[in-house]
Amino acid sequence: MNRISYNINEVASMLGLGRTTIYKLIDEGKLARVKVGARTLILARDVDALLQRQAA
Repeated sequence: MNRISYNINEVASMLGLGRTTIYKLIDEGKLARVKVGARTLILARDVDALLQRQAA
């Protein structure tokens, strides 16, 4: 079963970026977030979309 979402630390680790950069991408509208209670999650498809845009 593939994961559909990751937390901020997981996304930062997967992309080799810092947490601050992930939050900056969110603030700039380049990466969407989903709030579930106090947790901030990033959908796997949004991480993929970010990488596709950067590769283009």
